[in-house]
Amino acid sequence: MRAVVTQAERDHFQRLFRQLDTDGDGTIAQVDLDQLVQGMVMRAGAAPGSQHWRRVTDLGNRLWDELRDHTDADKDGTISAREFVTAYRRPEFLERTVIPFELAVLELADTDGDGRLSVGEWMRWQEAKGTPAAEALSEFGETDTDGDGYLSRDECAQHIRTQYTS
Repeated sequence: MRAVVTQAERDHFQRLFRQLDTDGDGTIAQVDLDQLVQGMVMRAGAAPGSQHWRRVTDLGNRLWDELRDHTDADKDGTISAREFVTAYRRPEFLERTVIPFELAVLELADTDGDGRLSVGEWMRWQEAKGTPAAEALSEFGETDTDGDGYLSRDECAQHIRTQYTS
């Protein structure tokens, strides 16, 4: 039995898909993820070969391997929008692959290395990604569930989980 996809869910997955389809050709290939990952580590100022660079690159490679191995139904080496939705609706993919990757990317924004993101660090990171300031600030407020003005790893993980499942 096939689950019904709501319009909001469809819109959400289309936005995610467009972010990963860096060349805009309607499919995700390994080169798309490589470009996305390298762009993120460069914006964050992580030196090639550094611990942060290796971690995000390794997790980006794992993300691609999981997408390809478990959802490339036609084995053409690319991920279609339909295949993408199938992958992201699998809870184990989210927990084992997506959340660790997203958290590693967010750790790049932790410029003072205190293990949490201040609103300033969050806003600089969101600006680098092209997120409008009002949207980024609103998202920070939603994510900061304890209201302390910082985003912990747990708050970020829960936010990522909610982004992909709600």
